[in-house]
Amino acid sequence: MMRTYRVYPPCRPRTSTKEKTMGRPINKRKIGQGAGRLEVSRYFFTNTSEVASTTTPAWIVSQRSTRKFRVTDGSTTEVLTLVNQSSGDLSAGEFAIDARLDDSTVVQITKLHNRTVSYEQANIDLLAEDTDDSVASAQIKYNLGEENDDEAGTATLPSQ
Repeated sequence: MMRTYRVYPPCRPRTSTKEKTMGRPINKRKIGQGAGRLEVSRYFFTNTSEVASTTTPAWIVSQRSTRKFRVTDGSTTEVLTLVNQSSGDLSAGEFAIDARLDDSTVVQITKLHNRTVSYEQANIDLLAEDTDDSVASAQIKYNLGEENDDEAGTATLPSQ
């Protein structure tokens, strides 16, 4: 009697070539137009120039990927990339969100999460050594606008 073996399809290797997918999206209650929602600090739509949100307010409509969001100012809507750029340094297709830390330091947000935000901070010890790792990433809880402004260890993000 001859034994037959079943041929299984080949498995994907451990180091998969599959594209990374976006993680859990940020809560929809925190984006959009209205009170208590995230506000974009600066944005640069294609074929325009950099605009501060104090001049023409803009807000996030939806999340497209980890750092890409659909942003609108009420008349123009475009998918923009969240970047860590200071005022005047944005390129077309980019936007920035500024946050104020407890010590009144203003930082640029690099990534949004549901309860926290990521930002880059200069590491003073590494700057003295003049290495490429002179910037460290930090994560901190945030609140929108002036709510719970006295809570220690949080960042305040602009809200509408």
